[in-house]
Amino acid sequence: MRELRNAFAGCALAVGALAVGAIWSPAFAAPVPALAFDDAEPAEAAEAASELVERFAAWLIASRDNQGLPFAIVDKIGARVFVFDADGRPLGSAPVLIGSAPGDHTAPGVGELALGSIAPEARTTAAGRFRATFGPAKGEVAEVLWLDYDTALSLHPVISGNQKQRRLQRLASPTPLDNRITYGCINVPAAFYDEVVRPAFAGAAAVVYVLPEERELEEVFADFRWNADAEPVDVAVAKRAPDEPGEKAPSDLSRQLGF
Repeated sequence: MRELRNAFAGCALAVGALAVGAIWSPAFAAPVPALAFDDAEPAEAAEAASELVERFAAWLIASRDNQGLPFAIVDKIGARVFVFDADGRPLGSAPVLIGSAPGDHTAPGVGELALGSIAPEARTTAAGRFRATFGPAKGEVAEVLWLDYDTALSLHPVISGNQKQRRLQRLASPTPLDNRITYGCINVPAAFYDEVVRPAFAGAAAVVYVLPEERELEEVFADFRWNADAEPVDVAVAKRAPDEPGEKAPSDLSRQLGF
């Protein structure tokens, strides 16, 4: 088992209620824009996808790059995640919160740093193809979907203990411009995590594709090829009752959350 770390470096599980003063400084906070409403839960939003997402999904399904595994596509520009089953059928979509700093890279050594030690410019959500699996994490969220354990990159339910960050309001906002607030991890609405992510990825592994915002797709996904003649995939999904959560795969991953 890996040695427990003192920080959940690079992750969005920043700033819990137990030790905010110890790891948080206003100097590190992303600016909080004026939002139109203060809903306690994310509002219903159109599950719209950009043409980039639709065409990427078309290539992914046609090429079977997911290798028979369920998968998700994270659109950083649009601040949304789209979840699919192993056959490419859309299961759901939701807004996301991502790293406060733009960029498709991972800062060297960020996985070894305490949260408060991560420079603002290092708080990026890395782009790439990740073989993801559920694993434990100490703190307010007992289990997360690990994309890259070594760099502490995961997808997990939003934590809203720090009211100043207004994470629920950011998720509910109709614009993606205020969705940058995390240390790098991907936050999703808690209900979406429980009702879509958990049952969809209940097997041993899944694949998560984080689309770039600065680099070209071909730079990040070497096998990707545009096909102008192919029909884009409709990633919208009709509202339906959520599946029952399946058995979670065992994992010996463990990391100390930096609260």
